[in-house]
Parts: sequence; structure tokens; C-alpha cells
Amino acid sequence: MSTYEKHVNGTVSELLAEAFFVSKGHIVSKPINDFNEYDLIIDCEDGLKRVQVKTVYWDNTKMRNMVSCVTSHIRGNNQRYNKKYNARSFDILCAVHKDTKTFYLIPFEDIKGRRSITFYPEGKPKTVNSRYVDFESYRETL
Repeated sequence: MSTYEKHVNGTVSELLAEAFFVSKGHIVSKPINDFNEYDLIIDCEDGLKRVQVKTVYWDNTKMRNMVSCVTSHIRGNNQRYNKKYNARSFDILCAVHKDTKTFYLIPFEDIKGRRSITFYPEGKPKTVNSRYVDFESYRETL
């Protein structure tokens, strides 16, 4: 997938997340610049929350739907640097599966320290080992 296609997918996921939060009665705001570790701010019952939106994608190598829990930066030497998020990065991860319009709203504390998360937007197969953390309880739809 090209860099352009990744940006388009990210934009679509952000727009879907905005529509989702608005449909739930939240006020949605966007930061002016793109240099933050969050994409949206929602004004909800608990106050303001910083939201990082990620697109759930199919990883052909690992044969699973997933999101990355790291942020990538290009350094001056054109080398990509992956950095794990920290508690100041955002309050809620909103993982969006565009095809099924499925949203996973996960508090930062529940993904802290992870490099990736696996999702089952079309249902969890019985063959999946239950010892792994299951994020399906965070699933919501539009």
C-alpha cells in the first residue's frame, strides 16, 4: 500500500470516528496541526478526552486484523523511528474497521506498553487462544 493510500485510509477513519462520536451526542474538535499524538478531542460526560484514531488493517504476514500501537517519525537521516505511546499521548484509542463500521474505544491504560492489538471485526474464531487479551468487549458500531 502506498503512503498516499495510507493517508487516505487514515482520513476516512478519522471522518468515520468523528461521525460516530457526533452520533453519540459528543462535541468533536480537531487540533489545528497534525503534530500531536492524538487526532480528535471529544467533549463528553467525563469532560474533554484526547482520542487517537487508528485504522484496523489486515496484516497478510500475521494473517490478522490489527492496529499498531506505536507512532512513526522520520528523522533527519530519513530513518523511520517507532515510538510507543505514553500516558500523555491520548486518553482513548479509537480503532476503526472501515468495512464493517466497527469502532473499538479503548482507554489508554488498557493498551499501555503494547506494540499492536488484534481485532476480530467479523467475529472471533473459536480457534483463537483465549489466554490473549480480548479487545472485543470494547466494540461499538455506528
